[in-house]
Amino acid sequence: MGKLDFGKLTTISLIFFIVVFFFGGEIKYWYDHKDELQFKLINLVYTKQQYDDLEADEKKLLLDEVSSLCVRKHHTDNLSCTDTAYWLANSMEDKGIESDLAIEWMQSCLDACKTSKPSSSLQDRPGKRTGI
Repeated sequence: MGKLDFGKLTTISLIFFIVVFFFGGEIKYWYDHKDELQFKLINLVYTKQQYDDLEADEKKLLLDEVSSLCVRKHHTDNLSCTDTAYWLANSMEDKGIESDLAIEWMQSCLDACKTSKPSSSLQDRPGKRTGI
């Protein structure tokens, strides 16, 4: 093991500052948001037509899951109910779900958030994946 001379110290400092300059924003964003709840649903449909074709109990299970996710997001990230509903819609659109369907489910999210009660029929359990 050699001595740590001025050249090595300068090189290490230079590399550190280059990494911070180029990736500092992404690292800070990740660090600030690492504890946030991610968008993840067991049952998922991508189009309004697929949603309309579901049976009543499948629709209820899907909306219960959406409501539960919204309530957990609201309490975990301390968002307002409106922000939570917009987060849901944006996350759904990012996953490829039609915007009309995402907007329709925003109301379920908003109602669940305001009552602050996740559905009692939904627990974190495995289920069949609906949709594509």
